[in-house]
Order: sequence, then C-alpha cells, then structure tokens
Amino acid sequence: MKSRLAIAAALWLLTSSGLNLHSAERAANLQEPAAVIQAYMRAILARDFTEAYRFISAADRRVRDVNRYAQQRGALNGFALQAARSLSGYVEIDASQKTVAPNRIEARARYKAPDPDKMRALLLNWNAYELNSLTAAERKQLIESIEAKHRDGTLAMTAGEEQLELVKEGSEWRVFLNWAAGIRISLQPALPEASGVEVSVSKNQMVVQPGDVFEVSLRIKNRSKEPISARIGHLIQPRELESFLDFVECGFLVPVTLEAEKEQEYSSRYLLRETIPEGIRQLNLTYDFRLRRLLRPQ
Repeated sequence: MKSRLAIAAALWLLTSSGLNLHSAERAANLQEPAAVIQAYMRAILARDFTEAYRFISAADRRVRDVNRYAQQRGALNGFALQAARSLSGYVEIDASQKTVAPNRIEARARYKAPDPDKMRALLLNWNAYELNSLTAAERKQLIESIEAKHRDGTLAMTAGEEQLELVKEGSEWRVFLNWAAGIRISLQPALPEASGVEVSVSKNQMVVQPGDVFEVSLRIKNRSKEPISARIGHLIQPRELESFLDFVECGFLVPVTLEAEKEQEYSSRYLLRETIPEGIRQLNLTYDFRLRRLLRPQ
C-alpha cells in the first residue's frame, strides 16, 4: 500500500539552499519511541530528510547514505525549508504502539497536517525560485500569515495514517524501513484467448533498489500459419506509481511483426526512479498484447 505520509510529503517538493535544524528536533529523546515517531514524521512532512535520516535504523543506513537519501527524496533547504517547517510545526500526531519483541515496536500513527495543496496561493504556488527570492520582510510576512491562519482556525488540514516499525539499538529507538528488501516487481504477459501466440518472460519477478536499471526479455512464439502484428502495452499497478518507472530502452514500443511459426525475442530496460515513495514494496508490470492478423500477400 502506498505510504500516505510519503504522498503528503511529495506535495512539498521544492529546491532551495540550507538552514540550521530546529533545536527541538535536535533534542528529540531517542530513548522514547513516541518522541522518535513525532520527530521523524515532522521531518518527513517538512522534507527535511537530512534530519529524518537521524531517526532511521542503522540497518537501513548501511544500504543508503544520508547524501543519497536526501537527494533521492528531494530535500528542502533555505527559506523553502523554513516555510515547510513552519507548517509541519502544526502537525498533530496520535500514535499507538504494540510491542512485538523486546527490541521491536509496531506503531500506528494517525496525523492531521496542513494541506500543502491548499496552501499554494499563500506559498507562491510552491515555486522554489520565487520563495527563495523573497526579501526578509516578505519572508517574515509569509510566516506570520501561516501563524495567523493557525490562530484563527483557517489553516486547511488533511488527515492520514502511517504504519511504522521501530527497532531498538542499544538504549535508543529508530524507524526501520527495510531498505535492504528493495522493491519486488512481478512481471506477466496478458494475451487474448486462443491467440495462437505464446509468451515467456525472462523473469517472473525481481527485486530492484530505487535508482537501479533492470532488463526484461520477452520470448514470443507465433504458432499460427499467418504473420501477426502485436502492439505491446505496459500496465503498471498500482496505477499511481506509473511515473516512477521509466523506459531506458525498449525493443517493442512500436508494433512488432510476429512471423508465422517463428519465435522471436525482444528486450527492454527500465529505470526505477529513486524518488518512489517510501513504504512501496511491490509493483506489478503486465505486458498487454493487442494482436492483429496480417493479410497474406496475394
């Protein structure tokens, strides 16, 4: 299931230049699971991924260093970060915890956060260049406007829920994201019934890390005595993740001709984008075959 927290954070995608961390976030008590959950979720929603990295488990950090992680997620800096932090300061989090082992906790965190989409007008349509070009007086006015909306109850909010797993490292707790598991991609063909065409995929499934390129081969056999034109589409599930899988090279983006009673092989290479939301563990890629028999030359 797609992480709603990651989706909400993705709406705050900006690029800017750096600020110091909140002293309150620096002082988060890592020995208290509730404090770790609060600090991690607020950092994520502020797109302060350098700060969020502090609360991630050592096992995960061995897979991805802080620079790669912050770059992948689109970390904020400068006044853009300050504005996002101002909003994340109004996040309300109610977390319940279940101890599943002495060193492991499952947490269910319900949250209400300022709706970044409904803040577009105030925040210059989330235009990074314009935000970071504001004068000191304009920046102060913008932050005061956010604070005023909170005071008078007009700050638009959105609700969500996040499932988190925490592990204990020494006397401290960290969020476990299981980056080492990667993302499992299942691959399968979809053919019309009685098509006379057989398709085998080089791998039925594979595990891919965000940022990796992977290759898939299709071996296609036309058992009929007539040539067939095949248009092969890519169906990605969940649909909302389509934009995170890119074609690097594809041998069947245009219709291909399957010669009668012959077997042919086609290959394609894909890039799984580094920015795919956290918490995604499964993608399904279906090769959708649309077939048309070609007339024999007279």
